[in-house]
Amino acid sequence: MDPSSLVLKTRLPFFQWFRGYSKDAFFRDTVAGITVAAVYVPQAMAYALLAGMPPITGLYTAFIATIVAAVFGSSRFLGTGPVAMTCLLSASVLYGLNLEPQTEEWVAYMGLLALMVGVVRLTVGLLKLGFVVDLISNSVVIGFTAAGAMVIALSQFKHLFGFPVVNTSHIFTIVSDIVRKIHLTNPYTLAVGIGAYLIIWFSKRINPYIPGALIAVVVTSLVVYIFGLHNKGVAIVGEVPQGLPSPNIPPIDSHVMSKMWGGALVVAFFGLIEAVAIAKTLAIKAGDKWDPNQELVGQGLANVAVSFFKGFPAGGSFSRSSLNYALGAKSPLASVITGSLVGVTLFFLAPAFYYLPKATLSAVVLSAVINLIRPQDIVRLYRINKMDGAVAGVTFLSVFFMDLWVAITLGVLLSLGGFVYRTMYPRIVVLSRDPESNTFVNAEKRNLPECPQILYIRPNMSIYFGNAQYVYDYIIDRTKERLSKGPLKFVLVDMEAVNYTDATGSETIIRLVKALRELGVEACFANISCDVYPLLENAGFDRVARHDLVFDSKGQSIVELFRRIDHRFCREGCPHTVFKECLSIKTGR
Repeated sequence: MDPSSLVLKTRLPFFQWFRGYSKDAFFRDTVAGITVAAVYVPQAMAYALLAGMPPITGLYTAFIATIVAAVFGSSRFLGTGPVAMTCLLSASVLYGLNLEPQTEEWVAYMGLLALMVGVVRLTVGLLKLGFVVDLISNSVVIGFTAAGAMVIALSQFKHLFGFPVVNTSHIFTIVSDIVRKIHLTNPYTLAVGIGAYLIIWFSKRINPYIPGALIAVVVTSLVVYIFGLHNKGVAIVGEVPQGLPSPNIPPIDSHVMSKMWGGALVVAFFGLIEAVAIAKTLAIKAGDKWDPNQELVGQGLANVAVSFFKGFPAGGSFSRSSLNYALGAKSPLASVITGSLVGVTLFFLAPAFYYLPKATLSAVVLSAVINLIRPQDIVRLYRINKMDGAVAGVTFLSVFFMDLWVAITLGVLLSLGGFVYRTMYPRIVVLSRDPESNTFVNAEKRNLPECPQILYIRPNMSIYFGNAQYVYDYIIDRTKERLSKGPLKFVLVDMEAVNYTDATGSETIIRLVKALRELGVEACFANISCDVYPLLENAGFDRVARHDLVFDSKGQSIVELFRRIDHRFCREGCPHTVFKECLSIKTGR
């Protein structure tokens, strides 16, 4: 294949959109693009408030990010732009800088955060490192999503009730502040917010494709204008500039960036999980081929692009992507149409949002996240796996006291730490033959007798630096215990479950062979895989272990070792019939 053609396919995937494209496909893309745009415009402005940004910046981000991600991504369904959780996480990062939301400084550093997030995602995509998103477990995502949705809902009360609320993502702090100020509630603001929420709710009940948010925006804006509610304390969007702002490089401040990198990585990787999960799920449903790394390239470029136009970090939206899927979008052109219509709104209809009440935007956010508050999912996880449930629970509870990005980092560390802890103490099984099935099973669990001269033992995990000493100590201790009871001659280590050994693991196995030999026992090995054997050879295994005591299978190892044990002891001193070979010795046949 011509190299230039390969570049077009891998780095400029939009050149492939129109192969076999038809009028019907264009019609479906157009319908999907228009429908999603009707939902998107009020949603983008609402999510901007969630990020602590002026509402108009939500349209900046939606216009640019949606088109750029569609052009350079790989999914025909994924809708990129303002997303509730990403906006909330982004605000949490800037709260740590003690900045005031919606100020010029906040907007500037939010652009810097978008640039940092974009660079991280772009780097991950270009280096084909998309697999790193798997380091954030589902238990962390479930715990964070439930708590994050609570924070989002509570953060909207300031617009819904009409009084200022402390700028933080700590749930207890927000709740206590709301309780103290509840008497300041503006009844007109609350009525507008409830009315907007009910319009959205009823629209969904009638037909999920009805743009309830857009209807709520139009109706409540007219109500505010006709009855002059903005003069009665109802906060409105006010003057909205038309068009895009002039491109501007975010403030590259190394001191501030050093404080933001931890949060930027969390925002970047949590957003990657959302985008990859959504694109993968919908691609599987539709039977599409997709490239996760190319998707990350699109996500990265989208965030870099919005950073120059007073935007904020963007991500993949499940609701808008699902709408694209449900409407049968045939190519990413649907998202380009959506973004273009947002641009039309931005350039020509922006002044029409003057009387738009902020309480309506809060209702839009609440309608989107209220169903995400699902602590019962944590209980379900706990019933399946206590460790996963505990990680989800700790992640959930930590949001009550910590910044969001710190809470999710804690959850990731706990999840990885729990996994590492389990691998440090692997299950090691002493085996014996089951007389009924003639297979080797856990002797202790089945209460089966063991051969006094052969200790047959199996580590049920790969051996690496974290558990090598535990495996060594366990085998040595069991060997000494058996030596105190009888004439142990061989320790047979079944390596069937050992798929990998690092340098420490390989050297520990060699040290084990030497230590057993000093105890007067020979180490034997069975089922060493072709991946593990070269690693052992590199550490000098061949120079220490006896070649005639390395076997290909369990059966071969028992047959060969049985020939070498003391048969006189089998007849006169051993009361058990462990192996089928024992019968020939005990009966003399």
